[in-house]
Amino acid sequence: MPIVITNSSATVLLVVTLLGQVPCAWAKPDARQQTISDAAATAKEQCYKHMYRDSNAYAQCLRDLRHTQNGSSLKKLGVEYFAYVGALSYMRVGHMNAEQIAAEFLKDYRLTQKKVGISDADLCSTIPGDCTVRMAQTHEMEATPPKPVGVRVQCIGRVCSMAPVP
Repeated sequence: MPIVITNSSATVLLVVTLLGQVPCAWAKPDARQQTISDAAATAKEQCYKHMYRDSNAYAQCLRDLRHTQNGSSLKKLGVEYFAYVGALSYMRVGHMNAEQIAAEFLKDYRLTQKKVGISDADLCSTIPGDCTVRMAQTHEMEATPPKPVGVRVQCIGRVCSMAPVP
């Protein structure tokens, strides 16, 4: 039995074929975005584990990693942007010092972002998550930066830790 293609079935076939190709184009980041994404993944792998127990170790790990990027502004941006996004994540649960770390790396990544010339949307897409929410939080933090928090050593028994000044 021969296959009969009508105008409507040809249109459907064409639309299905085109739709099957479009998502592939959207899914592939350009080379710059991929470099940023790879650097962010490295930052996550090497430093994010510190944030839960010691936010200062997290921030220092990222500062150190940023300085090893051998002059690559894209890799530096990936590290700085991940540092910001990671701290932003912990801000949502009220983790001590997360807001100050986010503010520090927000300022840093904005300077690098300007040098690189990448849009907020393209940068946001390099790290998985809800970009609409993340970019809104970013603009809010830029509009009302957090106040510096003083810290002091607090000892209970023989266990000492850093605590915010009341």
